[in-house]
Amino acid sequence: MSLSSLKFLLPLLLLLVVPRISGDESNDDVGQQYCIADVQTPDDELQGAIKWACEQQGVDCNMIQENQPCYQPNTVKDHADFVFNSYYQKFKNQGGNCYFNGAAMITELDPSHDNCHFEYLP
Repeated sequence: MSLSSLKFLLPLLLLLVVPRISGDESNDDVGQQYCIADVQTPDDELQGAIKWACEQQGVDCNMIQENQPCYQPNTVKDHADFVFNSYYQKFKNQGGNCYFNGAAMITELDPSHDNCHFEYLP
């Protein structure tokens, strides 16, 4: 095998090997969808959407209170991420959506961080 052939094959080999090296042997989270705030939405609109969502029965807004796992980072956007996802997971199978007047969007990247776990329900 020539040196030029090895240069061509090495990147392909790495693509096959790297996912296994990372320890990600299961694809349990493939296709999971989370609802988060759109970064372009002004804080006052996010705050209004948070207020509305927290008024809906079953939406977990306690986790974004001071001294709770999802309080930090203490930003309107981060709090909206958690609340929007709580609403979406609770109501998506009953006709609920991730719209919030254009303030939210779907992601397949789990937004959980530190001790703040974002729920996913199939």
